[in-house]
Amino acid sequence: MSLSDRKTILIVDDTPTNIGIISSVLKDSFRTKVATNGEKALVIASADDRPDLILLDIEMPGMDGYEVCRRLKANPATSGIPVIFLTAKTENEDEKQGFEVGAVDYVHKPFSAPIMLARVKTHIALQAALQQAQESQRQADELLHCLLPEAAAEEIRNIGTVIPRRYNDVAVLFCDVVNFTSYCDKHEPEEVVSRLDALFVAFERVAAAYGLEKIKTIGDAFMAAAGLLKESGDPLESAVLCGLEMAATSIDAQLGWSVRVGVHVGPVVAGIVGQERYQFDIWGDTVNIAARMAGKAMPGGVAVTDETWRHIKDRFEGELLGDLDVKGKGTIAVVAVQRKMRVA
Repeated sequence: MSLSDRKTILIVDDTPTNIGIISSVLKDSFRTKVATNGEKALVIASADDRPDLILLDIEMPGMDGYEVCRRLKANPATSGIPVIFLTAKTENEDEKQGFEVGAVDYVHKPFSAPIMLARVKTHIALQAALQQAQESQRQADELLHCLLPEAAAEEIRNIGTVIPRRYNDVAVLFCDVVNFTSYCDKHEPEEVVSRLDALFVAFERVAAAYGLEKIKTIGDAFMAAAGLLKESGDPLESAVLCGLEMAATSIDAQLGWSVRVGVHVGPVVAGIVGQERYQFDIWGDTVNIAARMAGKAMPGGVAVTDETWRHIKDRFEGELLGDLDVKGKGTIAVVAVQRKMRVA
């Protein structure tokens, strides 16, 4: 192993002879740094090139080793550095205090060189394993937050699952691409996926800007909700404004597509399904009607039922599309929402 690849051990001791002995034991396996008092040790430990482990004497002039260890553990920048006390204090109470202030090990002087070296190597290996585990956990958390809404991801982290719940007054937005199937038949797969990805990334930004949470994509359809796991002052207005901007985004992005958006508000049931692959989802009549409204919307438009329209007609301009046959619901009056009213 080259010198640059070796882990660094900080030796903190006020006796030059002790420093020389410890350094000679470590020199073939580690890089070493030296501090002859507690104040200097804290400075070296906090520098950019932090040590990987600290061998710390207790009896030193000024700040003793216990106080040095306390301060190391109180500083977020140095709290993760393992500390081994290497000291002539051999009473049980001394050792107990060493562990209480945060040390990982306690070695008595005079020490056995092979045993001291073995303990250092063991704690270096444990620290490397801990860091690897923490990095794996961080990556798992990032993946979880990518797959699930933030509140659902946090609940899984805390209790291992998402408790199924019923939510009232949730505004569900359903958006799909017009004539997407025919587009797929006429273009290369790479182009189809690339352009759909660009559109959905744009939709994710729009949804986040209006406080909606992306629930999932289904083929060429994008589903989001307002007032579900995050508080929203007016979920319905947020969802309608989001839908109007999504319709404009598909044109502004010059993808050659237009989209249809349906919005409906009401109760939903939400939870997690699946074990090998988590899927957070929502169910209920509210979701079904939002999807049906997307199918009745004009290309580049947002459609709602007349019942929903009554809640927002004082704030938006709209046009009655008529009484339309809606699968599973019979005939429903449908309104095309055009824009938000301008305040005079």
